[in-house]
Amino acid sequence: MAVAVAALTGCALEPMQSENTEIRGAPDWVNKGSYSSNTKDGNMFYGVSSANPQGDLALQKSIADDRANAEVVRILVTFLDVVTNDFLQSTRYSDSGGREEATYRRIEETAARQVNDSFTTQIDDAIARQFKGGVSKQFKEDVTRKIKDAASRDLKEEISYQIDILRHIEEVISRQLKEAVSFQMKNTAQAHLVNARIIGNWRDPRTNTIWSISELDLKNVKKSMVGVSDLNVELKQFFDLNAENIFDRIIRERNNINPFSLR
Repeated sequence: MAVAVAALTGCALEPMQSENTEIRGAPDWVNKGSYSSNTKDGNMFYGVSSANPQGDLALQKSIADDRANAEVVRILVTFLDVVTNDFLQSTRYSDSGGREEATYRRIEETAARQVNDSFTTQIDDAIARQFKGGVSKQFKEDVTRKIKDAASRDLKEEISYQIDILRHIEEVISRQLKEAVSFQMKNTAQAHLVNARIIGNWRDPRTNTIWSISELDLKNVKKSMVGVSDLNVELKQFFDLNAENIFDRIIRERNNINPFSLR
């Protein structure tokens, strides 16, 4: 199952079964393939898969069941990717986004003070050394202005370069955090899928292929998350509070339903 998760990470939330041809006489779930859905019993993940004849009916059914469970993992993993993105976006903009812009402003303000304070003394000393007999106030002001303008341009270029580096570092940090949180979430999903269950089987009388469907309730995933000691507290709280709403949003987007029309 772990290999299946690694191979399928990043697939669409609603993966379709590999066969594109409708199977006549099959239950609707066979032709529908793996999907997630709002039901009267809650928000559910459904994994659908099959196994060809193996010479042993029990073995064939076991293979189909395992593959259906792996399909549930695949859909759950892509759902957790969305949750991870939402979690990181919420923490980024509520916590670090404002601080980042404030940091850039402080850098620019500090640079401006350096030009006005440090450079002024430096310029006065340079003029005094160069023109020992003294110069007019206007001459000194003109030279000072030109030097400051040139220094400001150079300094702004340097500041811009430093800010670009800071932004790049911020992107690296965000990417690494996303990977770490995503890895943590997916490992948790793998380890706590004991509540996934096979709810149906069907054998195609023409090909003897056995189809299985596995079901996982989002409520059970939430319960599993609460008991995971390795998952950070903020992430668990976010998942507990937002998982249902994120699931509903994904279903609405998939079905192109305007949420405002439902009010």
